[in-house]
Amino acid sequence: MLPVQPVLAALLALAASAAHAQQQPPMRPAAATLPADPAPVAKLPAADSGELSVKGITRCHNDLSLGFPLTGRIGQLRVAEGSVVKPGQVLVSLDNSAEALEVERRLVQWKSNAELSAAQARMTTAAQQASAAREVFNSTQGISREELQNRELAHELAVNDVARLKAAKEMERLDYLTTRENFDRRSLRAPVPGIVTKILRQVGESVQANEPAMKLCDLSKILFVANVPSAQVEHLKAGDKVGLTVADNKPVQGKVLFVSPVVDAASGLREVKVELVPGRTPVRAGMTARLLLGPQKR
Repeated sequence: MLPVQPVLAALLALAASAAHAQQQPPMRPAAATLPADPAPVAKLPAADSGELSVKGITRCHNDLSLGFPLTGRIGQLRVAEGSVVKPGQVLVSLDNSAEALEVERRLVQWKSNAELSAAQARMTTAAQQASAAREVFNSTQGISREELQNRELAHELAVNDVARLKAAKEMERLDYLTTRENFDRRSLRAPVPGIVTKILRQVGESVQANEPAMKLCDLSKILFVANVPSAQVEHLKAGDKVGLTVADNKPVQGKVLFVSPVVDAASGLREVKVELVPGRTPVRAGMTARLLLGPQKR
């Protein structure tokens, strides 16, 4: 049998140790260290940077809706959405099989000179006969005056016939050009350099005259557009050179095209349009950009 006092002392020591452990705050695992925030790639000018700027977007110079001047059925698509096109490039054509044959027929008719060549030969022969008859009549009067007049009349008729056929040939040339123009109108061409953003009619579908068949983003110019508080653009006017930032805070130069003379009554904003000057920084329509307006007033 164990002595009572040593056992009791051990129990008291154990209880004191448990009480001390309860008084101590529970140990927490060391907090995981978060990586420092990387420097923002696109650090746009902020209010505390001392540079006043406004946010806007870039857009096409014009968003064009293209259509045919006549009714027809889509025969061939030459481009796809996203295609970059040049001025004059064919984008889409209507079915033009019959029109192509008509153009060829008119061309053959215009280029055929058989009838005119025969008339010119008759005119030359009639001129020679009239000249010979006039010489005989004047020298020996070997022919009657009536016969001389008939020869001269035949020559005049031959001359008039040649003139008529030449006029007919000119009409045939104009008919060919008209047919050719109608044929060309069945092909939709890009009026400006740009990118195809939407194809509205597919092959086999009918399209009415002047109905949009395709949308084209005019890339001849890229514009920056923003609505700016009126007080911040009082110093701007058309023609001013300004700085902007796009993408990864890359600088771009621009020229002010338009500052709205009208202030929106509800928001107090004025529309500003800036033409971006082509440079090393590629800029696409639809990008977010900032217009730098100079040092911020304190």
